[in-house]
Amino acid sequence: MTLTETLVKELENRALNRDERAQLQCQMAADYEHKGQYESARDALGELWQGVGQRPALEGLSELTVAEVLLRAGSLSGYLGSVRQIDGAQEAAKNLISESITRFDALGEPARVAAAQSELGFCYRRVGAHDEARIIYCEALKKLTGGEEELQAKIYLRLAAVESFSGRHNDSLRILLDSAELFERSVSDALKGKFHNERACALTSLAQAERRSDYTDRAIIEYTAASHHFERAGHAGYRASAENNLGFLLYTNGRYEEAHEHLNAARRLFADMQNRGRVAQVDETRARVLLAQDNLRAAESAIRESVRVLSTGGEQGLLAEALTTQGRILSKLGNFIESVNTLRRAADLAEQAGAVEDAGRALLSLMEEHADRLNEHELLETYERANNLLRETQDAETITRLRACSMRIVSARRVALSQPRVRSLVDFWSNFNLNERVCNYEARYVRRALIEGRGSITRAARLLGLHHHATLAAMLDEEHGRHKDLAHLRTPPEPRKQSIINRKNRRPGRPRRDARTISSSESKIGK
Repeated sequence: MTLTETLVKELENRALNRDERAQLQCQMAADYEHKGQYESARDALGELWQGVGQRPALEGLSELTVAEVLLRAGSLSGYLGSVRQIDGAQEAAKNLISESITRFDALGEPARVAAAQSELGFCYRRVGAHDEARIIYCEALKKLTGGEEELQAKIYLRLAAVESFSGRHNDSLRILLDSAELFERSVSDALKGKFHNERACALTSLAQAERRSDYTDRAIIEYTAASHHFERAGHAGYRASAENNLGFLLYTNGRYEEAHEHLNAARRLFADMQNRGRVAQVDETRARVLLAQDNLRAAESAIRESVRVLSTGGEQGLLAEALTTQGRILSKLGNFIESVNTLRRAADLAEQAGAVEDAGRALLSLMEEHADRLNEHELLETYERANNLLRETQDAETITRLRACSMRIVSARRVALSQPRVRSLVDFWSNFNLNERVCNYEARYVRRALIEGRGSITRAARLLGLHHHATLAAMLDEEHGRHKDLAHLRTPPEPRKQSIINRKNRRPGRPRRDARTISSSESKIGK
């Protein structure tokens, strides 16, 4: 009898009180979640939770049960938000999980705090905030005393994944090698499969960066082992991830037709599970393969669909990667202006989310594709920003690309200096437009303020020294703003609440005045 079957049988006991029933529902939801059956996990919580973005019903539950329900609702908000690409889901998940951590901590439950921190770190990783996720995982590991090996192994896996996403592939591989005994002792096929899959991912990246064919061979063996364990565990989602990753490995080795076969299998599995987010990731990988095959129209179609889906889910790191691929494809198609804007947007979104290395790689693509189309000032500014974002990267391929960009800039500058200076003042002032120059200069600081303000108009306006955020909002207006191309960096404006006092004081039949005619004193009362 499986754990789920046992829990279902226990729930049939009518003598259970509300608190005992909620505890069993949380255990069942956690078991489904572990298997990747997120809809079933949501159903297991029943009346306790109405779905993503909703606060669970906690009345009549003990403090420990309240914390458990909050954790399950938060964790599932993150997973379901990713599967369905629901905007704001990760923020809602973080809030619920953070509250559960506070409650577990007050109850003196360090292992449960660590389990909740593991889920919180995963939410940060989804949005591309890898540094925050790393810190949370390390804090979680410190709380474990050694008796919770399954949880410890799970956190090590997630920490290794964060290092890999951050370009620290050697660190990722070291973490996996150091924790290998935990996975060897585990009886969970799902956990063992994740271990082999994560080790294969690190080897794939190192094989590409260090030109190590032996790493490629080892990665294929690891992916095969991962698929075997996932099949035994009955975990279709993880099997699909392994297929997608294997397709990516084959693509990096120029084995494009084999890559398509594995991507087809991954997409089919994800589609059967109705996992829109992961289908979009497969489409992004496929677009890379098609680009390498010079099948530009098919690549553009695949990446357009990937970006469309990922734009709705709030996973900015994944969206930035897809936009970077889209920018490269647009450049190859000759859509240069759209390509430049897309790559800049990718860098801005990634940096705003905290995915600094993804932002840096987007800027590398911008320089590689458009160095000849950027003026010297733009090129130097782009390089400086990329260099700062990538200052801690350990990825050999990224470092090589960064150096190549620097040499390209140096070579271009050397050529310019070697030519006689015949440019006159008349040449300098030809086609000069002061308003345009000032607008471009202003845009640099608006972009910086929005990124550092994490999309908040109020915080960005304060950084810029503006007295009212409406001034900045007008600049970003998508129809008439002079910086409308930066509008994607702001968080969606929240609708202002109508004044209750004004509404109550209005006489029956009296026409409503236009907001612009209301006096300043009335406005203060309304607020």
